[in-house]
Amino acid sequence: MLNKTFTSFTITDFLDDADFLRYIKYNAPADVAFWDKWQAEAPANLEIFHAAKLQLHLILSDRRTEVQASFKDSLLKDINFSVNKFQSNQRKKVVRLIWTSGIAASMLLIAFVAWFSQSIITVKAEFAQNKLVHLPDGSEVQLNANSVLTYPRAFNWKARREVHLTGEGYFKVKHINVNPEQIEKGELFVAITKAAHVQVLGTEFNLKERHNRTNIALVKGKVRVTALKTGANYMMKPGDLINLGEDGKEVTDGNQLGNQTAWITGKIIVNQTSVNDILKEFEDLYGYKVVLDNPALGNKKIDGAISIKTEESLLFTLKNILNVNIKKEGNTIYLKNRH
Repeated sequence: MLNKTFTSFTITDFLDDADFLRYIKYNAPADVAFWDKWQAEAPANLEIFHAAKLQLHLILSDRRTEVQASFKDSLLKDINFSVNKFQSNQRKKVVRLIWTSGIAASMLLIAFVAWFSQSIITVKAEFAQNKLVHLPDGSEVQLNANSVLTYPRAFNWKARREVHLTGEGYFKVKHINVNPEQIEKGELFVAITKAAHVQVLGTEFNLKERHNRTNIALVKGKVRVTALKTGANYMMKPGDLINLGEDGKEVTDGNQLGNQTAWITGKIIVNQTSVNDILKEFEDLYGYKVVLDNPALGNKKIDGAISIKTEESLLFTLKNILNVNIKKEGNTIYLKNRH
């Protein structure tokens, strides 16, 4: 070490130096003593030393993460988008000045990576809108109307693939696990709502949480559901349904698997379902408040398939089944008895 001119090292020199790498990685007493003494002498490039140290700590902390080419491309696009969006002639000059300084460039990169690792992407399907979300791992989520999906921007860096859902979504999770007996970092997929965690490796399922009730319908594969309020665990197989009430306990109803996923094709299937429940579904999807002129009609039971592709199609069906007239006033719809 004594023969090296550390006082003239750049960040790149430090990161390429075996002695420096050994010091940061293993913290051997002899190395610590040497570098403490070197820093105490206040060399001219001490700031460069600290910048290299921070950068190497960041690299080592993520050394087990495999960054795919697609992820690198995505990162580059995000950087370019951010620069293009906020650049002005003056900012262009500032950016050039920043990147001419090795120290500033390194610190900027570290700050950007830190931001990137903590940043969240939010996708929202508005009222009367379905939206298909392509996740970075190749999984897909079909969002129903009035639903929100969030996930980390650094999705592929995390120890598990994790998303948060409010509303309803149909999940097609890409299976990337190689050995089912040993789950590696990033292979587990977890969908989280306020009431439950749904853990999978690769599968298809429908997940819905509205009005303090959570519904999970498994189409393919195998999932593990954890009710957050009770701590109860459920292992599901294809065709299984789990309904969690407001208290987090499992409840039963007459719905079948096909009923839970029919919304994907633009309809709802009802089996002795009350008008009140159908109207609640309509309000969730289209954002209206529906008022019945005769509240007793809300208890009427309906069977069959009802189109929900447009609000007009659903209202037309209800208009004829209930023998009512429809009146809209702003965001309120009145269903009035025909006289």
